Amino acid sequence: MTSPQSSQRIPHRPPGPRHVVSAEEIRGDPLEFLTSFADRFGPISHHSTEQGDQVYMVSTPDLVREILLAGEERFTKHETADDYMLTPLLGEGLLTSHGEQWRRQREITQPMFQRNRVEQFAPQITDAAVALAGRWSTASKNEPVHADLDLTALALEVVALAILGSDLSGVGQGFGTAVDAVNAAMSHGDPRDTPDDPTVIGHYAAFDRAKRTIDRIVALLIDARKFLGAADSGPSDLLSVLLDARDPATGEPLSAEELRAQVMTMVMAGHETTAKALTWSLYLMTQHSGVAAEVRNEIDTVVGDRPVSLGDLPSLGLCRSVLQESMRLYPPIWVISRRAVHDDQLAGFDVPAGSLVTVSPWVMHRSSDYWPEPDSFDPSRFLSDDGPAPFTYLPFGGGPRVCLGRGFAQLEAQLVFATLCQRLKFDLWPDHVIEPQALVTLRPSNGLLLSVEPRVTP
Repeated sequence: MTSPQSSQRIPHRPPGPRHVVSAEEIRGDPLEFLTSFADRFGPISHHSTEQGDQVYMVSTPDLVREILLAGEERFTKHETADDYMLTPLLGEGLLTSHGEQWRRQREITQPMFQRNRVEQFAPQITDAAVALAGRWSTASKNEPVHADLDLTALALEVVALAILGSDLSGVGQGFGTAVDAVNAAMSHGDPRDTPDDPTVIGHYAAFDRAKRTIDRIVALLIDARKFLGAADSGPSDLLSVLLDARDPATGEPLSAEELRAQVMTMVMAGHETTAKALTWSLYLMTQHSGVAAEVRNEIDTVVGDRPVSLGDLPSLGLCRSVLQESMRLYPPIWVISRRAVHDDQLAGFDVPAGSLVTVSPWVMHRSSDYWPEPDSFDPSRFLSDDGPAPFTYLPFGGGPRVCLGRGFAQLEAQLVFATLCQRLKFDLWPDHVIEPQALVTLRPSNGLLLSVEPRVTP
């Protein structure tokens, strides 16, 4: 007679470690953890965590496609690490909502990012980049430029102008410092899981203070717009669209909480990817003088000494490919997580309901299976018409939840990068060490310190 235990089907799982993986193993060096799993266990692996999660990590384009295209009914963002980290700050906006709520929000906000609307902001982006280049060119030669902080402040200034129609230049550094505090806290775990860890508790005390600062600024900007109305001249900002938006089914406007969540999501997500892409691109320019010279020669040929404009971008192919290659080597979003809604299968392996399924752009972007000499900086990869194979390049995710603001981010990054390279020369500050740090986004662990001098064009 068969016992109840022997009649239960044992899940058919992919290879992986037999021991329970601790949080310390992952947090010590998350990038190495992800890379080593792909190297040791192949395109799909399984491990268990101390929190009781069953985790499946995949690293082939076919499986990545299957997960990202599956939709919320099969693999959801609900109750993933991103959800736990971001929802307390952002509320249930486009980045953190699920199911029908997410579909409704996507339908409302998608028109805001149409190409012709986004391109209206090109002159303001160039003006902000020219102003930053001017500040850097007159900076003291005895002190480094904190490029990562300044680029974060610039990206916040631009996104606030585009989304809110407001000038954040006066609070950009303070806002950026608050954003850094939020990122640090969200990347050090949940204090409920480690109630006695003073580091985690300290980070979350800073998180609460930073969140209050960010909330006050965003609320002030929304209230000011409601009271004063939109500017009479200039491009229509995205907050105006949100205030006028109506639910297609009910005709109702966004509630105060929905409006706050959408604005917070767009401000936070809208600046972070761009700032990090620019930070890593300038770092790579300091490490590859030959490419830097080619970039400046392209800009001199196409633009000369006038300000970079929207019409120049199609002819600045090398500038664009440098940004694309920097996001390959240092993808701002380094891991993407989903949860299995039902009992499922991937590559013939059982994936029980509730399992965590992860895709790592860091691993995909540095795999020799898809990229020749994957650890080398080679912008020419992106100069061909073919481009990378589908689902091997994921700087903005993929599938239905691909980043809605990617067109704006790419436009801004190209204009700012070309403007800074046109006007300045960069070197890494002596003895400054750069290592990638996997927090909420991928950033230089010690920031980016540069020595900067004005460039004399031929």
